[in-house]
Amino acid sequence: MDTNSGLVGPLIVCRKNALNHDGTQKGIDKEFYLLFTVFDENLSWYLDKNIKVFTGDPSKVNNEDEDFQESNKMHAVNGYLFGNLPGLVMCKDDNVSWHMIGLGTFTDMHGVHFQGNTIHLSGTTRDTLALFPHSSGTALMQPDHVGIFKVVCRTFDHFVAGMKQMYEVNRCSSTARPGQPYGTMRTYYVAAEELEWDYAPNKTWALSGKDASYGKIFVSPGEDRIGSKYKKVVYREYTNGEFTEHKDTYSGLVGPLVICRKGILNEKGLRREIDREFALLFMVFDENESWYLNENIEKYLHKCPDDFNHTEDFLEGNIMHAINGRVYDNLHGLTMKEGANTNWYLIGMGNEIDIHTVHFHAETFIFKTDNDHRADVYDLFPGTFQTIELIADNPGTWLLHCHVTDHIHAGMETTFTISKSGIVFENAIS
Repeated sequence: MDTNSGLVGPLIVCRKNALNHDGTQKGIDKEFYLLFTVFDENLSWYLDKNIKVFTGDPSKVNNEDEDFQESNKMHAVNGYLFGNLPGLVMCKDDNVSWHMIGLGTFTDMHGVHFQGNTIHLSGTTRDTLALFPHSSGTALMQPDHVGIFKVVCRTFDHFVAGMKQMYEVNRCSSTARPGQPYGTMRTYYVAAEELEWDYAPNKTWALSGKDASYGKIFVSPGEDRIGSKYKKVVYREYTNGEFTEHKDTYSGLVGPLVICRKGILNEKGLRREIDREFALLFMVFDENESWYLNENIEKYLHKCPDDFNHTEDFLEGNIMHAINGRVYDNLHGLTMKEGANTNWYLIGMGNEIDIHTVHFHAETFIFKTDNDHRADVYDLFPGTFQTIELIADNPGTWLLHCHVTDHIHAGMETTFTISKSGIVFENAIS
């Protein structure tokens, strides 16, 4: 199968009696097929012909030029980039079936995100799903919001390169099913603020007292290394619209936006049945791509960015394998009491290297799909999210980390502590 030349398409297998006489699915108003893949035109049988037809002077084309090869990698949905895919039109309240396909190579990890409406997948309601090379999935949608929305791949490189399309929901009938009831309206005052961020305020874990420590390249400043401090921009919540007083983080807006069923929250906006909630973002922050890179070179290396040599060590040292923006056990506050009923909101963002196997030592948790599943490791991919339920059974201080070898070596690890009332544990970390 030569996918890079275009020979690919879906074959849908249905249960007996699932189809109408015309071959459409019973109970489904619209069916759409979305193929997410990076078409590498450098590997197409038609490459030479395309060079002859579409370049101004074929004799000047260097097939081995890196920029030329990169320009031939098309991050497409159904072969289209940047919103050019036609036909994704439906009516409000339609029963819509989305058949999604992944093809390609190891870079084809796609976090497919539907803006504006939710999908039903494996017994859950969500707005994202993960696709891998030569895998597929079907999600159902009953859109309840009218408008034009995006369906995109949330893997950063793919999104920037054009793997994003639009779908349209129209109000086609005057009679519609009742909309979802709205609950209490809450107002949050949030501002984006520049600050100095330290990925590792405490460097004891990272350096281990050895000059040859693996963490040195990430957290120790040097001749061509910035270290652990960078200028960044973060969201901060305030108490009111004057934006003069910060709201404390324990009652403030921290992390994800969690949507709950009616009656789940108390008058303070907290979940009634949960003792503690934690949000964890697993992401490799590439400071080489930051808008503040030149400012960071000037401030922390005291050198002119225009003349500075971006060595391999410099580039590597700016890649921060972080949990909530912290590396090497610098994420604090993951504490609970024995027997506590906790929920953890696991978030995966980033790029093609952001495959994270989140491992909780000494504990197991429940995650829900069509059924309840018990595990101690959960896989996260760019643009995907999962809520897990953990009952704190084993007092002590335990490791919590990504099990991908490169990531844990680079600092994507922290600890969580389970204590009994009035007792402080000093267990060795396991």
